Amino acid sequence: MPSSVEPVPGIARFEGDMFADNVLADTNPTFRRLRELGDVVWLERHDLYAVARYDDLVKGLRADSMLVSGQGVSVNHSLNGDGAPTGTSTLTSDGDLHRKLKSLEMRPLRPGQMVQLREKIFVLADRKIAELANGSSFESMSALASYLPTTVVADLVGIKNLGPKRMLEWSNAVFDAFGPADHLRTGAALPNIQQFVEFGANLTRDDLVPGSWADLVLEAGENGVLPMAAARDLVFDYVIPSLDTTIYATGEMLYQLASSEHAFQELRKRPELIAGIINESVRLASPLRGFTRFAKEDFAFSDTIVPAGSRVWLLYASGNRDEHHFTDPDSFDIERNPRDHLGWGHGVHMCTGMHLARLEMEAILTALINRVSKMEAGDPVRIINNAAQGFETLPLTLNPV
Repeated sequence: MPSSVEPVPGIARFEGDMFADNVLADTNPTFRRLRELGDVVWLERHDLYAVARYDDLVKGLRADSMLVSGQGVSVNHSLNGDGAPTGTSTLTSDGDLHRKLKSLEMRPLRPGQMVQLREKIFVLADRKIAELANGSSFESMSALASYLPTTVVADLVGIKNLGPKRMLEWSNAVFDAFGPADHLRTGAALPNIQQFVEFGANLTRDDLVPGSWADLVLEAGENGVLPMAAARDLVFDYVIPSLDTTIYATGEMLYQLASSEHAFQELRKRPELIAGIINESVRLASPLRGFTRFAKEDFAFSDTIVPAGSRVWLLYASGNRDEHHFTDPDSFDIERNPRDHLGWGHGVHMCTGMHLARLEMEAILTALINRVSKMEAGDPVRIINNAAQGFETLPLTLNPV
């Protein structure tokens, strides 16, 4: 249901369709225009405010008690529950509930736990790069960028008979459902969403590998730590955000290194650049464009006060290209190391799985350094999705050492 709040008088307005195919194929020109228009812009077609500048995004993301997630984070007003609290995922919860959910979700994802996974992930990455580094072109989004997220996540989450293909289908559908309720792409996602909801609603510990991440969460539900419905929702917090985001960030990293012979050769000489290259790749990729928030009370950005009852779209991907914060923001700079990027969010809703994602990307880079002498990229094709962005296909050639 569209917002009943009239836009602030005199506010800059944008009449374009943020979900047109040509915009979703490359959002950067549109985001640049929004940044030029003002700190807050009214989106005529979508009946909500958009924030596209870095400093204002950080301010909004830190104000989690005023710009709340518990009334939905979508552009799809129907999905947001028409103003009612929408659920028990870490993405759509606030306050004490959010802290409890995130604490449970984080148990296997803290840096200490990642140390235990490190050797396994590095071995898997090395084997895969050794297999692919033969001088022949291959489609790298399916063969390489997806390999660790689908292999590792599927194994760790531990849902029996749920393969990577179905996980990716559901993940893509969830992000497409983020779009306007009357959009064709949003509607086309609904059958997959329905399958996903039904599967989750019927999930029991018999469907799970004992001791897996999902099993521990449902055990918490059975023990009354949180309602069982919330426990089932929490299981899929491991599945949905952890796949596409890591895959698209990894694809961006592969493309940028393969497109710059200097960058890759410098990385081979200076492995200490790995951490910065991961941050720079996530910044440029910005796998999720952003989420909306509901203003519980009037909220002041730099120049504009957004009234209570408004829905505000916080566009992280735009902030990551803000020329007032990042010098030459559209370039891939292996010396930049932008630790303050918004590609994994900011504030209390920062991505829970970022340590795992970082570890997987580090493993790929380490294997490339050890196994590959030269990388070459073909012409990539970008996905068209209402919330996610990245490459659908990316031809890649890895020449062995």
